[in-house]
Amino acid sequence: MSIDKLGHELIVDHDAVPGLMDAMTMPYPVSDNSMLTQVSPGDEIKADIAVQANSAVIDQLEVVKKATPGDSPAQVKPIHIPEVGERVPDFALTNQNGKRIRFGDYRGKTLLITFFYTRCNLSDYCPRMNSNLAQVDKELAKDPNLYAKTHLISISFDPAHDTPTVLRSYGAAYTERYVKEDFRHWEFATAQPKELKPLADFFAVFYEPDATSITHSLSTAVIGPDGTVKAWYSGNRWKPEEALQAVNAATASSERSRVASSQPASTYSTPR
Repeated sequence: MSIDKLGHELIVDHDAVPGLMDAMTMPYPVSDNSMLTQVSPGDEIKADIAVQANSAVIDQLEVVKKATPGDSPAQVKPIHIPEVGERVPDFALTNQNGKRIRFGDYRGKTLLITFFYTRCNLSDYCPRMNSNLAQVDKELAKDPNLYAKTHLISISFDPAHDTPTVLRSYGAAYTERYVKEDFRHWEFATAQPKELKPLADFFAVFYEPDATSITHSLSTAVIGPDGTVKAWYSGNRWKPEEALQAVNAATASSERSRVASSQPASTYSTPR
């Protein structure tokens, strides 16, 4: 159906895989990036997938029939890729407490966001994203000064199911504070469809619900205290230490700028 080179995956509309899953459309990571150049949208392929725990990766691929112009999937508008330095719109969300929040509420802090849905049971997808954020959250907590200057938000693209009550329970399990969790540093939120679509489009998130699951891509971003994109990760291959480094860099850069702007201007005497 489509090729996500940044995320190292193919979105495939496939037949049933006996003993594993029903026919569906879903993204599959590839074991070798050269596969991404072998295929085009509309191609008919035959593939082997390697399954570990709840993850599935294409490790063998054969093009059975190349697409003709009439076979290609309907063209869609180009995917917007967030660029470093790009200003993030003031998107609105509803968090795990049922409170309306906006991206602008966190101006002055470094924001780390990712996308997920609570019913996802593929460990390399949504659970991995939130596990990565959990590691970042624990590392940030070791430095109270840095912790106070940062914030995390996990955003669900399943508002029909992921109500504030569901998000609260799900999120507290990842923070491991359960009933003691106050969500002051890491929030779990969603948005109504008309608000969610432009948000997802901005961060290059593809999602397509069906009866029991959602086919989707993955997207994670670091937004600086000035409200601009500082780093963006497509797919699931980024590491918590990468995001932590980007968060540290964005926070430190903002702090240096703040200190510099607070210094009085130097005066110089003009030589005679």
